[in-house]
Amino acid sequence: MTSNANGRGLIGSSVRRREDDRMLGGRGHFVADLSAGAHHVVFLRSTEPHADITRIDTAAATRMPGVIGVFTADDLGMAGACIPSLTTPDESFTAATSLKLAEQRLPVIASDRVYFVGQPVAAVIAEDRYRAEDAAEAIEVDYVSRPAVADPAEALQPRSPVLFDHLDSNAAARIHFAFGDPESAFTRAAAVVSGTYRMNRHGAVPLECRGVIADFDVRRQRVEITTSTQVPHMVRNAICAVTGWSQADVVVSVPDVGGGFGTKANVYAEEILLARLARETRRRLIWVEDRQEHLVASAQGRDQIHHTRLAVDEQGRILAWADDFVVDIGAGSLWVAGIVANTAIHLLGPYRVPAAEISGRAALTNKTLVAQYRGAGRPEATFALERSLDAAARELGLSGVEIRRRNLLTSDDLPYPRPIPYRDGVPIEYDGGDYRACLESVLEALPRDEIARCAAEHPQYRIGYGLSSYLEATGRGPHETARIRLSPDGRFEVTAGAASAGQGHETVFAQVAAEALAVPMEQVIYTPGDTEWLPEGVGTFASRSAVLAGSAVHRAARELVGSAIDRVARLIGADPDDVQYRDGCFSVGGRPALDWADLVRAAGVGGALETGGMLDVSAVHRVSTVTWTMGVHAAIVGVHRRTGIVKVLRYAVSHEGGREINPQIVEGQIIGGVAQGIGGTLFERWAYSEAGQPQSTTFAAYHLPLTTDVPRVRVRHLHVDTPANPLGVRGVGESGTIAVYAAVASAVDDALDGRVHIDTTPIATGDLCRVLARTAS
Repeated sequence: MTSNANGRGLIGSSVRRREDDRMLGGRGHFVADLSAGAHHVVFLRSTEPHADITRIDTAAATRMPGVIGVFTADDLGMAGACIPSLTTPDESFTAATSLKLAEQRLPVIASDRVYFVGQPVAAVIAEDRYRAEDAAEAIEVDYVSRPAVADPAEALQPRSPVLFDHLDSNAAARIHFAFGDPESAFTRAAAVVSGTYRMNRHGAVPLECRGVIADFDVRRQRVEITTSTQVPHMVRNAICAVTGWSQADVVVSVPDVGGGFGTKANVYAEEILLARLARETRRRLIWVEDRQEHLVASAQGRDQIHHTRLAVDEQGRILAWADDFVVDIGAGSLWVAGIVANTAIHLLGPYRVPAAEISGRAALTNKTLVAQYRGAGRPEATFALERSLDAAARELGLSGVEIRRRNLLTSDDLPYPRPIPYRDGVPIEYDGGDYRACLESVLEALPRDEIARCAAEHPQYRIGYGLSSYLEATGRGPHETARIRLSPDGRFEVTAGAASAGQGHETVFAQVAAEALAVPMEQVIYTPGDTEWLPEGVGTFASRSAVLAGSAVHRAARELVGSAIDRVARLIGADPDDVQYRDGCFSVGGRPALDWADLVRAAGVGGALETGGMLDVSAVHRVSTVTWTMGVHAAIVGVHRRTGIVKVLRYAVSHEGGREINPQIVEGQIIGGVAQGIGGTLFERWAYSEAGQPQSTTFAAYHLPLTTDVPRVRVRHLHVDTPANPLGVRGVGESGTIAVYAAVASAVDDALDGRVHIDTTPIATGDLCRVLARTAS
């Protein structure tokens, strides 16, 4: 590990991740590692996508050996209880985009009706998992099937059965905005290309499935929750909202989390139910999701259809852009406003777009719930816009490079205002440096002439080259919190409201704190917090941790130094303005310097400041609006001449970001994002039958990318500072994923000499095989 005697230069240094030794050595502490002494909970889940429940008979299950109890919604007094929404856009954004949100009622536990396969219907508590699963199988449930709706377009038709009785349609959200004069532009355009683009349903499959431990503290009369989540404060708030408990009645903590990617940035019924069951039974309980449960019941993502029109002039410059999209959110989404808004905003891309008309709807269907998944609307929007640009380039006889070069914003254009506000109500203004420079950078990192080398190395493939640009709003507010405490051993304990799900918080936040405190990094310890130690926080999602939580840590460190200066002044009888702080030491004129150890002794029993307690500071960092990042991806792919199987051979990313706290971790975030994007582009899809039955319930049907499917990724970082936060950072967590789908699709088109135009992911190998067969004949 890099050691800096005074903390200088830590930000921007690839300090070795502190987490790695613990994780790679098997010494992590995940939810399942904390099961000692707990009784096990298993959920009976609906086997029907849409049905009325006429009878639940738990008598046989209750009598089985080792069973502690069996609970339905009625037993828990939770019939009709619903999980509250997690996000609401600013009123000015709502007005500017004509956003309308239906009142969703997502049941915590089904009582009289089920809406998707996998929905919790009853909970069994037993001495071990085996007995609990046996008892769950003994519960008898009678269903009366109702018509299931599995197609989002059909769900929005007037003839479709309406899923929820309190709604008059299956539209969960609507959005619309326009600017410029798009219809006039479509009339005078040299070329207008139309398309329908679909990104099928897929999402996070983290190494660790979800899990929850709930314990009732009899002495404090409160429930203590340990959950594998990215949003502990949201979990606490939802538990309180559903149960009516006060925040003092619940403490939520986060152990090591084995991946989240947005699936765990959600509040789940199981978290609320475990809390309620622990209070009901006064027992320590654990539930750990198995993989089949995850593939059926954890929140999914993507699943969008876009109907597009793009108008360009003779030189390929964009004149107008229109998109009417539908998001399938399954039986509901706590994040529907964010997903719809993200999609609509990012459809404008990093280009000069003088006129546009954007419309979108979210459809309720009888599928598993939807949450944010790495990008949450950005990859879908990018796929629709970038594929439309490729279609326009082909129409005009331009290359994919040239049409982007003519439309990307440059330093002369930036900052670039847009005529709508962001979700926080602040008018959008891209604050980048030079977007076209990212295009030129990626062309240097992965030049098109590498096709010849790939063709020589892989004669069994037809080789193609593709590009895709993306834009991303990062660092979404409104705020994040941090706390730093000087401990009795002279070290600094740091925690933040953004819970780690594998992003390296233990290392990165220690780097930020050590540099701000001007102390060696070894003197700083990052401690995962809980909602008691840090009562307020937002969470980890939307590329916000470094921007918001990192800045809160920086602010807390500076405030801690300020408090320490006041104490030093009291100790030596000086004016605080005369106290100087440098390299971990406090001095006044020619007097002997004091350090942090002196302050620890002074605060101890018998010390001169013993009544003051240890130095302990909590800080909040607020942002007025988001920062913006962009980048360009390039891919070289091979399409197997006989089978049509696609293999990504080369990949490069040039992205415009801010200051890198830890460049190696930033690179890892991008490479990991590319891997997930390749999975969604080539393999992953949660398929459902027309009757709403899930068909991807094992890894035999839901295919993930292997290490052999992901090439080495060349990453170039174009630094553009931002004054929006004290660290000068911009988010990067989703940058690796957003553009992959369109870049690979573009390369497949190129490999087949334009005989296909990929408009759906995952890419259908069978379709490519048939095209190749026709070409060969």
